[in-house]
Amino acid sequence: MRRNDRSVRLRHLCWLVALLAASCSGVARGGAGSAPAGRVGPDSGVQAGSAPAGPVGPRPGIQAGPGPACAGHALTPASNVQAAINRARPGSTFCFRPGTYYVSALIPKSGDVLDGDGLAAVLDGRNSAAYAIYGDSTSRGPSDVTIRGFVIRNFDNPLQSGAIQDFNGPGWIIEDNHITHNAAAGVATGDKVKVLYNLIDWNAQEGFGAHGYGGLYEGNVIAYNNFNLAIDPFWEAGGGKAFATNDLTFESNYVHDNGGNGIWADTNNINTTFDHNLVSNNRGAGISDEISYDATITNNIVTGNAMPSAPGKSIDQGWGWDAGIQLRASGGTSSSSPLIIAHNIVTDNFNGITLIQSPTPNSCADPGDGLYGPCRIRNIIVEDNYITMSQGTTGEMQDGTVDSIFTSWNNRWLDNHYCVVSAVHPNDGYSYGWFAWENRNVSWSAWQGYGLDKNGTFQVGGTCKPS
Repeated sequence: MRRNDRSVRLRHLCWLVALLAASCSGVARGGAGSAPAGRVGPDSGVQAGSAPAGPVGPRPGIQAGPGPACAGHALTPASNVQAAINRARPGSTFCFRPGTYYVSALIPKSGDVLDGDGLAAVLDGRNSAAYAIYGDSTSRGPSDVTIRGFVIRNFDNPLQSGAIQDFNGPGWIIEDNHITHNAAAGVATGDKVKVLYNLIDWNAQEGFGAHGYGGLYEGNVIAYNNFNLAIDPFWEAGGGKAFATNDLTFESNYVHDNGGNGIWADTNNINTTFDHNLVSNNRGAGISDEISYDATITNNIVTGNAMPSAPGKSIDQGWGWDAGIQLRASGGTSSSSPLIIAHNIVTDNFNGITLIQSPTPNSCADPGDGLYGPCRIRNIIVEDNYITMSQGTTGEMQDGTVDSIFTSWNNRWLDNHYCVVSAVHPNDGYSYGWFAWENRNVSWSAWQGYGLDKNGTFQVGGTCKPS
C-alpha cells in the first residue's frame, strides 16, 4: 500500500458518510440540490455555470503536489512517455513527476501502473488530442492497468467515448483522479473496471460511459457534466450512462448538478446495483433504469432532481418522467428474481418514484432490445421507501392499452411512507394527484383500495425519513 493511502481514503469515506448523514437528517432539504450546511469536499462552493473555485481534487482536503512515494520509471514533462512505456516490460510502474504532460492516446501494457503523484501531474490534450489513455487499439486491450492521481483535462474525445477510453481491456483501476473539461465523457469503461474516488466534472457530455461486466463505480463525485446542455440530455448526457452491462455496481457516489439524468442504465443491462448513492439536482431523473433487468436500487438519497434549480431546467417532460427514481420498460426476469426499489429517501423531485411502460405494446422497439426477455414493467417490488413530494406523482403508468401492468405483471408496492406538501394536490400543470394508477391520478385512499401500500403511511407536511 502506498504511503498515506489508507488515511487518505478513510478521510474521503468519512466525508461521504457525513454528507449522507446530513442529508438523512434533512439538512439537504433547504432547497432542491442545496448542499448540507458546512459541507466540505472537492466541489465546495462551486455554483452551476461557473468553474470550480480554488484547489479541487478527488479527495477532500488533498492538494495538488508531491504525493506518496512512487517506485518505478521516473518521467518528466520532457519525457517521451509512449516511448518509455514501449521500452518497458508489461507490469511496469511509471512515476510522473509534477508538471503538465501534453500527450495523446497513451497505450499502456497489461499490468502497468501510471502514477500522477497525487494530482501533481497533469495530462493535457490541448483540446486537440482525442484521448489521454487508450485501451482500445486492439480487440483485446491491455488488462489490469492502474491509472491514479492525475489531473486529466482538455481532451477532444468523440461523443460516447472517454478521455480515459477502455472498452476492450479488462480489470482497469481508475482511482484518485480529477477528470475535467473533456469534450465527451470523462471515462468510458469495460469489463471488471474499478472507478474509485475520482472527481469527474465539467465534461461536455457526461461523466462516464459504462459497458461490460463486473464493473464498480465507488466513491466518485460526478458533477456539472453537460453543464451547458450542448448535448441532448434525452439522448445521452448528464452524470453518465451504462449500456449492455452485467453485474455493474454504483456505490457511495455523489452525483449532482449534471445536465441530464444522474445515473442512467439504458438498454440490456442486467443485475445493476445502485446502493448508498447521493443523487441531487440533476437535469433529468435521479436514477433511471430503462429497458433493463433485475436491478437493485437501495439505500440511496435522491433529492431535487429535475426541479427549477437543476442545470438549464426550463422545459419539463411532464407525465411520469423526470422522477427521483424512474423505470421505463424495465423489470425482473421472473417472480423469483424481481427488480427491487427499497429503503431509499426520495425527496422533492419532479416526480417521486415512477414505473412507466412506454411505448406500448412493444417497448423493445429497436433491434437488439430485449436481450433477457420482454421489455416490461413486471416483477417489481417497491418497498419501505421514504418519499416526500411537493409536486408530481408516484405510481405506475402506460401510454397505450397494456393494462396488464396494473393487473398481472406482478408489481408490488409495500410499506412505503409518503409526505406531501398539502392534502390538495397543487396545480403543477402535469399531475393531478399524489398517486398514479390505471392511467389516472388517485387519492391515498383509492391507492390503498387497489391493494397498494396497505401498511404504508401518508402524512401532510414534513419530510419523510427513517426515524
